[in-house]
Amino acid sequence: MSKSLLSIQSHVVHGYVGGKAAIFPLQCQGWEVDGINTVNFSNHTGYGSFKGTSLKKQEIEDIFEGISNIGVEYNAIISGYVPNEELIASIAAYVKFMKSSSSLLYLLDPVMGDQGYLYVDKTCISQYKKLLSTKIVDIITPNQFELELLCEKKVQTVDDLKWCVNHIHKTYGVKYVVVSSLTDLEGLQSDYIYCATSTASYDNSINLFKIPIIKSYFTGVGDLFSALLLDKVYSNLQSNSYREGDKGLLVHSVNQVLTIMTKTLKLTHSLGLKAFNNDKASRSSSKVGKINDGDSMKYFELKIIQSREFFSYEGKGEYFPLELDSILQ
Repeated sequence: MSKSLLSIQSHVVHGYVGGKAAIFPLQCQGWEVDGINTVNFSNHTGYGSFKGTSLKKQEIEDIFEGISNIGVEYNAIISGYVPNEELIASIAAYVKFMKSSSSLLYLLDPVMGDQGYLYVDKTCISQYKKLLSTKIVDIITPNQFELELLCEKKVQTVDDLKWCVNHIHKTYGVKYVVVSSLTDLEGLQSDYIYCATSTASYDNSINLFKIPIIKSYFTGVGDLFSALLLDKVYSNLQSNSYREGDKGLLVHSVNQVLTIMTKTLKLTHSLGLKAFNNDKASRSSSKVGKINDGDSMKYFELKIIQSREFFSYEGKGEYFPLELDSILQ
């Protein structure tokens, strides 16, 4: 059975972030993917320099009108990096229109920043809240910092996390909340990264996944994570193994995604380190630079093509989700 998806996120010519990290894995899983590029950049901004342009409000609205005029329908929509509030408002209006006549699944990845650093205009925060207020979002995947921005509350303790997740469920009607990365929470171990999941029908019940940190520099990880999560949630719903709103659906889907992500990041690190060391041996080390410098960052772009065999993983997952309270005892 065919399935179609609209991807609205950034695009880079070189490297794998935004749509470049998301679209191919989705296509590997049988999705017909239409893509709207919110920005067209030469490369991701971590290189220290980039060139390119951002989509204008009228341009994205023209695109929405064009695909509506020819009757294009989607089973799912995913939105990621959006650089300004005007584009967010246009996306919200289009998704609301599409959901008024279909049961499409909408995943919002509210890409705004990380580790206390905001890399969109601050007006995007209030605009994302307006989008959420329309109650069109089925799945949301903020990191810890983005969750804090949306809830106007620092997440420092277990109770803080519970309050924020419950706020997203109750205030905005979001069925599935996945905090993609938790690194600064009282009681967590510093050599692990954590992922929290919560389903709206299970108030205050949060599962935590504990993932060993791979000591390397990666970009596009959140974009790939969200794309894989949308695929797994949709596929698991279609398999009739779970009903919509089942807690087990989200836990199982996230476990599958984290398993795929681990395989992908390990392969990326291994191949990147090998290529880096080969070049370092053949040239002066002064020309290569440190392993995390912009000059060497190209070695550690996600190995999306080489990881394609991982994307079809349908097992139970290699992680053991635990209730939030029990893991912090």
